[in-house]
Amino acid sequence: MITVTVVITDVMGDLQVAVIGPPNSGKSLLTNQLVRAQVSAVSSKMDTTQRNVTAALTEHGCQLIVVDSPGTVGIQHARKVVKRNEPMLLIGPENALEIASHVLVVQDSTATGDYIHHRVLHLLHRYPHLTSSLVLNKIDLVKRRSDLLELVRILCNGKVGGEPINVKKSEMGRLGKLGMTAKKHSTLRLHTDEEKERSEQWQQKYRTLMQKPTHKCGWSETKSLFADIRGWSNFDAVFFVSSLTGEGIDPLREHLFELSEKKNTVTTKSPMAVCEDAIRAQLLDSLPSSIAYALKVKVTEWQMEGDVLQIVAEVQCEKEKWGHYVLGKDSNKIIKIGKAVNNLMQNLFKQQLFVRILVKSHGKLIEKAVKI
Repeated sequence: MITVTVVITDVMGDLQVAVIGPPNSGKSLLTNQLVRAQVSAVSSKMDTTQRNVTAALTEHGCQLIVVDSPGTVGIQHARKVVKRNEPMLLIGPENALEIASHVLVVQDSTATGDYIHHRVLHLLHRYPHLTSSLVLNKIDLVKRRSDLLELVRILCNGKVGGEPINVKKSEMGRLGKLGMTAKKHSTLRLHTDEEKERSEQWQQKYRTLMQKPTHKCGWSETKSLFADIRGWSNFDAVFFVSSLTGEGIDPLREHLFELSEKKNTVTTKSPMAVCEDAIRAQLLDSLPSSIAYALKVKVTEWQMEGDVLQIVAEVQCEKEKWGHYVLGKDSNKIIKIGKAVNNLMQNLFKQQLFVRILVKSHGKLIEKAVKI
């Protein structure tokens, strides 16, 4: 990884930003514009960026740490075309997300196809707890910018920040400055309604692929999984920019600085709800949907013991046999869920903690799974 620090001063807040997207969408030039420095190499050729490049910009007492990642490509492309730096090229985008607090999904507004790339969608679905913004790049090459409004509606599944997209006609002429932002109190859902409506066969395939890092999934696997999925419902804002001319960059940068301030002043906003959502997400990934969506999750204890935050959560099952599904053979499933939730919570809160998950049915603790 290449690290470049542009400015260092006293920092009151920071935001780790992962820049992801398909090849040639303008991620590197966007990164350069955001940090006001030429830190990422730029060319018209595909695969110019073959490893993550990290740059930092400090202004107004807040620091943006931006990670420019390689374009999302498949294993065969990396081996046949790039050859060198194959591992870094493949794992770069996911590595960027692992340390990120926010994600910028960069979309070439001139590209054919009205959908988010299937590899990008896989990454977004694997890290649904991260907030994200959509950046439509290269608007300087778009002749009729009003056409982008329909594209945004498709790429965002008709909503931004949980609210229906509503853009006035008078705003169409200044898309470079338009940011459709979420309401302050909108909540981030870890799984979307679209997943709930799909077949059990699709959901089983989804659960399987969500357990694998993107670079370990076959190109055809992710393409098939997201064949009829065109957008992402959890974007908090949409920005129209030209990384070449700089149009629209300032509002995007300001948005990131605002997120930086919120992240450092409201880091414990609804922490119990965050924990409950994390457990629900793991249950959805591990169980049949008919069971997972019927379970109720509640945090019952939240207290510090020394330097360790001790959390106890209950998974309440309407039927006792559901509890046995949750536990799994020799409690393997609930142990796996617990580890995943512990890792997620520690990354989010930067705090040593332990999450204990109890499985109950009508107040009765289910301690051992039976053969079903």
